[in-house]
Amino acid sequence: MLNKNEPRHFFMAITLGLLVISPVVLVLIPSFIANSLYEKPNSWVVVVPAKVYLLYGIGIIFLIIATSLLWTLSVNRISKWLAALCILISIFFIADGAGRYVGVASDGILFKQGMSEANQHYTWDKIERVVYRQYPHDGGFPKFDFYFKDGEKITLPENRHMRIFHNTLLKTLQKEGIFFERRE
Repeated sequence: MLNKNEPRHFFMAITLGLLVISPVVLVLIPSFIANSLYEKPNSWVVVVPAKVYLLYGIGIIFLIIATSLLWTLSVNRISKWLAALCILISIFFIADGAGRYVGVASDGILFKQGMSEANQHYTWDKIERVVYRQYPHDGGFPKFDFYFKDGEKITLPENRHMRIFHNTLLKTLQKEGIFFERRE
C-alpha cells in the first residue's frame, strides 16, 4: 500500500533539486538556447542580453514555487491549481527570455527583442554609426551601441564570446565606411 506522504516527499525532492541545480542552469541554458535557435552558418556570435538571465531566473523561481506548493500543501486541489498557474507563468517568462538575442554575422546585425517581436536583420549599409563604450556608466562588460538609419538602436555587450571578434568587427565597420566612436 502506498504511503500517503509519498507525493509530498517526491515534490520536496524536486524542489530541493531545483534549488541546487538552478544556478548552473541559469548560467548555461540561456546562451545554449539562443545559440541553438538563432545561430546561422554566417554568424560570428550570438549574445543574450542581461535581461534574459533575469527572465530565466524569474521562470525558475516560479517553478520552485510550484513544486514547493505541492510539497507544503500536501498535493491537494488548491495546491494543484496554484502550481499549474505558477508553471504557466514560468513558461511565459522562459519563453520570453528565449525570444531575445543579438547576433553579429558577416552580412549584418540580427536581433529579436522579445517573444512577440519579429526577428530583425540590418545589413551593414543600414547602420548609421557605432559607439563603443569601454567603461559603461551602468557597469558590466564594454558595450557596442549600434545606431541604425531608421532610428532603431541595439546594444551588444562585449563578453568573452564577442571579444574574439572585436578586431573583425572594427575592420568590417571601417570597410563599410560606418562611423565608429570610442568613449571611455
